[in-house]
Parts: sequence; C-alpha cells; structure tokens
Amino acid sequence: MTCCRSLKLLLFAVAALFWTVGAQADERILKFLSDIEVMEDGHLRVTETISVRAEGNEIKRGIFRDIPLRAKDADGWTHDVGFELLSVHQDGKNARYFTRRNGDGIRIYIGDESVFLKPGTYTYAITYVMDRQVRFFLDYDEVYWNVTGNEWIFPIGEAVARISLPHSAKATEWAGYTGGYGDAGTAYVAELDPVTSEVVITTTSPLGAYEGLTIAVAFPKGVAVEPSDQEKFLTWLQDQRVLVVGSIGLAVLMLYYLVTWLAVGRDRKKGVVFPRFKAPEGVSPALASYIVERGFSGTGWTALSAACLSLAAKGYLTLTKDDDVMVLQSADTSRSGSHKRLPNGEAAIEAFVTGRGGSLALDKKNGEAIKTLGEKFRSAIAGENRGVFFITNGWYLFAAFVLSVMAIASLFVFGNLSDEQLERSLLFGFFSVFSTALSFALAHLVLMPFKSTLSEAARDVLFWTVFAAIAVGGLYLISLLTALIVGGGSELPLLPLFVLAIVVLFIFYANHIDAPTAEGRSMMSEIEGLKLYLSVAEKDRLNMSGVPEMSVVHFEALLPYAVALGVEEPWAESFQHWLTSATQSNENRDYHPTWYSGRDFNSRDITRSIGQTATAMAGSFQSSLPVPKSSSSGSSGGGSSGGGGGGGGGGGW
Repeated sequence: MTCCRSLKLLLFAVAALFWTVGAQADERILKFLSDIEVMEDGHLRVTETISVRAEGNEIKRGIFRDIPLRAKDADGWTHDVGFELLSVHQDGKNARYFTRRNGDGIRIYIGDESVFLKPGTYTYAITYVMDRQVRFFLDYDEVYWNVTGNEWIFPIGEAVARISLPHSAKATEWAGYTGGYGDAGTAYVAELDPVTSEVVITTTSPLGAYEGLTIAVAFPKGVAVEPSDQEKFLTWLQDQRVLVVGSIGLAVLMLYYLVTWLAVGRDRKKGVVFPRFKAPEGVSPALASYIVERGFSGTGWTALSAACLSLAAKGYLTLTKDDDVMVLQSADTSRSGSHKRLPNGEAAIEAFVTGRGGSLALDKKNGEAIKTLGEKFRSAIAGENRGVFFITNGWYLFAAFVLSVMAIASLFVFGNLSDEQLERSLLFGFFSVFSTALSFALAHLVLMPFKSTLSEAARDVLFWTVFAAIAVGGLYLISLLTALIVGGGSELPLLPLFVLAIVVLFIFYANHIDAPTAEGRSMMSEIEGLKLYLSVAEKDRLNMSGVPEMSVVHFEALLPYAVALGVEEPWAESFQHWLTSATQSNENRDYHPTWYSGRDFNSRDITRSIGQTATAMAGSFQSSLPVPKSSSSGSSGGGSSGGGGGGGGGGGW
C-alpha cells in the first residue's frame, strides 16, 4: 500500500513538473509592434506595443523592458544617448511603473508590486524619445535600430517595425536582420506604404528567446539636420572624455619623462669590460651589490647574505644550520672592537650579532631583531655612499609622482562617470591589481629556466612578451567578469586602463631616472668585469690570460662577491671542477668550509650546496620578518541582428 502511494506521489510530481514547464513555455510575446518616428533633429520617438500571454510564472506582476543608453556610431565610437520616457500604458490605461539603472542602460518595470496578474493576455505600450540615433554618411543618412532587442527571455510570435520620416520623406533603401546576436537572418518581409511613406518590416516566422529583429533604413541627406563638423567634434570630446583626458595626461607624463631622462637620467657611456680576477679596491661584496643595483634590490637581503658570507670567510662569523634554522654566531667574541677595520655594512652586522651575545637565529622569534639588523646594515652602506656612485634625482622623481597623481585625479574629475560606470571601473581596477601581480609572477616562472642561457636583453624581451600576453588575456577575462557582476558590455573600461598605464610608466621612470656618476660608471665596469670572471665556464676561464690559480682561499675570497652579483652557482661549479680534476690527495678533494656547519652541505655537490646556502640565508632573513599590519552601413547589407541603436530585452517580474 505504501509502495503504491509512493508511486502515485512520484507520478503526480513528474506530471506537475511537466505541467509547470509547459505552462512556463506558454508565456510569450504574442506581438511586438514598434512605431519609430524619425524626427528632424535626429531624435527618434518610439512607441512599443507589446502583447504578452501571462501564466503567473515569470510574468507575475507585469513585464520589464531593458533599454541600452550607449550606442556605436558609424565610425565605431561608443557614446551615450539621451533618453526620455514619455508614457507607459497597460491595456490602454496609464500603468504604474518605476525605473532602475541596469549596467549601461535603464530597466522599466511595468506593473504594481502588490498586484498579481491573472493568467491571460495583456498589452503594454511604452513611448520614449532617444537622441543621436541618425547615422550620417557622405551620400545618405540612416537609422540602424534594434527593434526588439536580443535579450528577451520569451519567444516572440511576431515583430513589426513601422518607420516614418519627417515631412513624409521616402526611404531610399532598407534591410532587416533576424535571429540571435550577430546573425543576419532574413525571415522578414518589407514594404513601403504608398499612402504614409512608412517602411513596414514584419517577421515571417516566430523569434526564439534571445532572438530579435534589427532594421536599417536609409534616406536622402537633409531629411534630418546633420550637426556641423565643430558640433560633431565637441560632442566627440564629450563622449570620449576619459580617452581625451587620459591621452593628454599620458602624453604630458611621457614628454616630462623623456625630457628629464635625457637631461639628467641618461647613463654615461659604458666602457669596455675586461675580466677582473679580484674585487675593486675598497669595494665590499655588499657595496658591489649596492652599486650594481643602484640601491638595495628586494630590500637588500641578498646583499646582507653576501656580507655575512664575507664575515664568515674572514673568520668573524660562523653559519650554522640546525633543524632548518640558520644561525649567525660570532666566531670569537673576544674580538669586539675589531669591526672598525671592516667595511661599514659588515661592521654593523658584526657589532649587532656581538651585541646580542654572539648569536642570532634567523627565525620568526627574532623577527624584530632581524628587521633592525637590516635597517642598520642598509643605513651603514647608504649613509657612506649616498651620491658617490649614482644620483637618484629624487626631486625629478617627486615631480613625476605629483604629475601622475594629478593625471589620475583628472580622470575622475573630468571623466564625469555615472555611478554604474565608476563602480565598474573601480571593480575592474581592483581585479586588475591581482591580475597584474599574477602576470609578473607567471612571467618570472617562465623565465627561470632560461636565466643562465639567455643574454640580459633576450631575458627582458622574453619576460615582457610573456607578461604582456598573460596580462592582456587577464584583462579581457576581468572585463567579462565585471560585465557579469555590474552589467553592461564587455569592452575594457578605459579609466582603470589609463590608471594602470600611468602607474606602470611611473614605476618604469623611477627605475631609470637615477644615473651613475663618473666614478660610479667606472666602478660598475670594474664590478661587471669581476662578474664576467665569476660567471664564465671553466673552459672559457682557462682561455683568459693572467687568471690566478684556483684554490680554497681564492674561491672563498670571491664567493661573497659571487653571491652579491647572483653568480654563485657558476663560481661554485668552477671550484668543484678544480677539486675534481686536481691531482691532490683525497683529503684535499673534500671541501668542508670551516665557517659553515650543517647536515645539508654535500662536499661532492658543492654547486648545489653553495647555491642552497646563499638562497636559504636570504630567504631566512626575508621569512623571519614580522608580518606587516595590515563603420559599416546597415541599410546596404552590412548589419546584423543586435546591431545599431536601441536593443536591450526584457522579461517578467
């Protein structure tokens, strides 16, 4: 009995489901009639008479009609269009209605929120005026109009468009397009009424959901008043105000950047670089990094690691790694005061570690101490060498910052964006920040395998090509996402793109406005010569004249410089090659640095061990820090369904 009852309930549920689906399918637009009056001033007065069958599914209180308020002109420029709603009727009587912005358009809700319709047929009439709908060509003018819109969720039984011209003028050419967006279907008939001179275009088969009718009607010039060239230009400036203001801002910034870079930021001519077998006199590893990077790259942790290795090689520090924690220990605390003979940066490290009892573990517990050590280290080097090797041109950079802020502010002030456009721009900009950061990260990942095989110029080309490809794809996806969230088209919003361009240009300028002094240019060439020697392969090294014999002392003396210049792996590889090929005893073949203690050091794979040690130290410094507080013509057959002005769609509510 229970089984039979359950079976009956199941059959009833299935029947109810099919009945609901069938009923909902019965809700449709029976007829969509659009009377389009072309006015002499180029405005359109449109009356849409929409007959629907309501079943209480989607159409409960009435219908809504979406009308776009942005259109494209004959040249492809997108512009705002004016809209004035004149009247709304239901079954021949004034109807209750309200409107809301909907992305780049307006939505008209017809009906009373507290009144539910009985199943039946209802006829709604909407009359409105829109401007700037006539497209002006050389020999003729045209109205290209999306009659029904292509976003109705209901099928349309029949669509009819009646187009009348001023003073009963006659159209010279017309065309229609049916189907989904972009289709050029021909399921229509068209005729010219001999009495009224109206062009009447009628569909010959029903339109499905999200299908529509678009018409294009051409007529002689002079029927509608064409704006003068000056009026067109002023209107274009108003329409494209974000493009105009953003372009002027970028042009001013680029001119300023070019002039100031040519005046004070252009590097002195690079001299011939010869291999150097020892460090320049008076230049520590950390200072070498500071000179080459023209400051501290990545807050200076690589330079700090090189300075620690230099202290270790000199016998002032030992590096111990236990349980994945790197520890700096004073080799002999009785040598306090000897730091005065050390370079400033190394002296600051030695004094700091000694002052903490001779030991500093690079972990989160000592995050504040490591942060202080980094500040003291950077201050010691920068304070002694500021303006000696390169000039930052800070005042020029400050002026560039002010100009950039003014350019961005101008976009918001003169852009005169609507609330919806501003919301979309801000949302697009928010997602773009993460997209840009992700593009940088992915470009670096792609570049990593080629770092040692490509020249610097080739690496730059590869990096920026990959970055641009990922960034462009990301921006397009973001435009689709913001259109989905806020509404409107999927074109890229100009305002956040200009802001992004201004920020990227400023960062690029900030990295190129500094310039080396004469002494700095000479020193950079010497350091580059040392880097050349440290990075070449062993077979190429042997071809150099005057190359010193490799030894443990020579290797350890230059290892901190190799770390500072990012070539520790090829330098360690050369050392390992020497150990392997030397005709020495097995005891001498095993290399165990006296300044390092850790189970991860492999004397048979010095290249990897040295590379891991240097990378681990810089990474330990970084990870130990405290977390910061937080044109075509439609009438001549170049159109499609969904094109032109008008459009939109609708549904029930």
